[in-house]
This record gives sequence, structure tokens and C-alpha cells, in this order.
Amino acid sequence: MSSIVISQNALEIGLSGSAISLLLLYHLFHAWEVRARPERTSFGRNSQARARWAVHVMRKGADILAVQTLRNWTMGATLLASTAIVLALGILSFALSTDGVDQLNSIVHIAGVRSHSLAVIKALLAVFIYLIGFVSFSLSIRFYNHAAFLLNLPPLKGESADPAAAIHAIRRGAGAYNFGMRAYYISIPLMLWLLGPIWFFVGAVVMILLIYRLDHEYG
Repeated sequence: MSSIVISQNALEIGLSGSAISLLLLYHLFHAWEVRARPERTSFGRNSQARARWAVHVMRKGADILAVQTLRNWTMGATLLASTAIVLALGILSFALSTDGVDQLNSIVHIAGVRSHSLAVIKALLAVFIYLIGFVSFSLSIRFYNHAAFLLNLPPLKGESADPAAAIHAIRRGAGAYNFGMRAYYISIPLMLWLLGPIWFFVGAVVMILLIYRLDHEYG
């Protein structure tokens, strides 16, 4: 019996630790790549496109285009922020429900440690990730609203329009939006973790492959 418990603990620690390490290492690599070789990443290329768009809007006086585009960005961030907080509260309610966690452990849990306390910790970690997503999307809305103001700010008398401040605000908004989306991506294997470490590891590998493609696709 003790050998079975030890093997279950080793499986939980080994696969869970590997999944967390893979997710962490990939995102550290992506953060380095965005800074060192932005032209190879979708985020870097899109950042350059957004900067060109801001210059075009301010120098051509395309106020309506700016308002409509930023409204679409803001609406998308608002929807995702609302969804993140609803999911966080739903999972928190589930985590505080003893019956729900125990039933999940007894019915669908595959391999690994079957512990009520560990399942609650996993659920709370998913709640934390969704809260990070909520904060990120909220900050994105803030930056986009500020960018809308800067894009429509008339230049001082005798000066030409300077889009630098607006570009900076748009980049920060896009960065917060991107960070929030990564919280959503990471939350999927974390939720699978409730079913066992095998699902967590498989989910992490599949999600990394998907994110890598999204991070490097063209268009």
C-alpha cells in the first residue's frame, strides 16, 4: 500500500512539475524573443503595425477610424475581463464546495494524488490565474481609453502631431491584452490538472504547441 502511495506521489510531483516548468520556460523564452527578435513574433510585428496605424491616424486626421478601432479593442477586452471574473467566482464557489471537489476526485480523477486539500489548491490556483487575466484586461481597457484621448489630441500651435505618446499607450494596452490572453491559455491545462497530473502534462504540451503557432504565425 505504501509503495502505491509513493508511486502516486512521484507521478503527481514529476508530471505536475514538468508541466509547470514547460509552461514557465516557454513564456520566458517568448518574453526574451519579443525583446530580442520582435520581427519573428506575431506580437512584435503587430506592434509595428499598430505604431504605423497610429501615425497614419494622427497625421491624416482620421478621428472616426481611430474611435471605431479603439472601441472594438475595448469591447473585446471588456468581454474577456467580464468572462474572467465570472469564471474565477465560479471556480472559487466550486473549490469551497466540499461535495463538488470530492465527487470530482472520486469520479474523473485519473492517477496522481487524490486529496481534497490538493484539489482545492489546484482550483484556487486557477482562480488566481483568472484574476490575473481580469486585471490585465482591465488595464488594457484603461490604456486603450487613454490612447483614444491622445490620438485625438490636437497639436500645439506651430507644432506637428506627435504620435509617440499614443503609440506608447497603445503598446501598453496591447501588452496587457496579450498577458490576459496568456492567462486564459494557461488556465486550460490548470483546469485539466483537477482530473490528474497526466491530463495536466498533456494539456500543457498541447497548449504550448498551439501558443507557439499563434506567437509566430504571419498575418
